[in-house]
Formats: sequence, C-alpha cells, structure tokens
Amino acid sequence: MNKLKSIKSILVTNTRSYSDSTSVAADLSGLIAQSGKRVLLVDADMHQPIIHQVFNLPNRVGLSDLLSGERSPSEIMHYIKEAKIHVITSGKAKSNPVESVHSTQMIQFLQGQKDQFDKIIIHGPPFFYAETAIMAALVDGVILMIHPGYAKSETSKAIIEKFQRSGATIIGIVMRNQPKHTLNQSAFIDRLLSYDKGMRIGS
Repeated sequence: MNKLKSIKSILVTNTRSYSDSTSVAADLSGLIAQSGKRVLLVDADMHQPIIHQVFNLPNRVGLSDLLSGERSPSEIMHYIKEAKIHVITSGKAKSNPVESVHSTQMIQFLQGQKDQFDKIIIHGPPFFYAETAIMAALVDGVILMIHPGYAKSETSKAIIEKFQRSGATIIGIVMRNQPKHTLNQSAFIDRLLSYDKGMRIGS
C-alpha cells in the first residue's frame, strides 16, 4: 500500500471493445476526488470516446488537439463542480492514434500534470490497440477490465504475454460478468499478476 501512494497516473483499459454508458475511470475519479484529492480524468480513447457523454461536455477539442500541439492543457480542460474533478475529453482524432500517443507531447503532458494533480485517471481504449500498450508503459499503473468467456480467441496466455511485453504494472482487475468457473478465473488472475507481485494490491 505504501507503493500505491506513489502511483499518480492510472490507465483503465479493457481486454475487448465494450460499449457502455458508464466509465470505470470516471467512477474511480469521483471516488478519489471525494477524499479531497485533486483528480484529472482524461479520455484517451479516440475510437469510442465516452467521457464527454458521461458528463455532458462538448468534444470539439480535447486530448487530440493537445497531442498535435494545437492546444494547451488549460485550453481543453473542464471542471466538473459536482464531482470535483477536472476533465479532458478525447477531441476529434486527427492522425494515427499510435503516433499521437507515442510522442514527446504525451510524455510532457503526463509529467506536467503530475505536478498539478494528485491522481491522473486515463480512460483508455481496449488493450488490443497498439496505442494502449504504449500508454500502459507510460503510466504508473493499469486497471484491467476482463470479460470471462466473451471470446474464445481471448486466451489468458495472449493477454498475459501482451502485458509483459508492454511493461505495464497491473494494480487492479475489474471483472465484467461473473464467470461460470470461478476457480479457473482466479487462476488466470493469479497468472496475470504473478510477473509483478511486488506491486500487487489484490485481485
């Protein structure tokens, strides 16, 4: 838990494309803000952005404009008084998302906001997108949403290997829909977290 205190940036991602009217990243941001922390919520999903819908915000400009060098953080940031969080929406995708994320602007943005906020929560695209793996390596921790039994091709081995290659640190797992075989799912979670037990805070 002492190590958890040093985690300032967190990416929330899925093992598959998932359409929903809610966001775990948004919920997490609200919970942290309630404890008195300064929280920034960023929508980095250029494929299916949702944060602007959650908070009924415009999405004409956002993260994509910042990464292209057209806007500064202060120009695209919203403050949600009720939730006590700051929000940056995705904006309209302008180029290849991989090139945008794998840029000096993204690194500078994250570093700069760490000085301004206690926690940065990123609503990311599904993990099978290349830019998500890049973001996972840039942040301090990753929260992974899994969907047991959704796709036969989504094997535990493939998921684990992709996380290992990305260099991501998994700090939490959210399970969508209770699996039929709990023991098998528990074994998968143990394997997923086993390569970085030093940062494990529970499954």
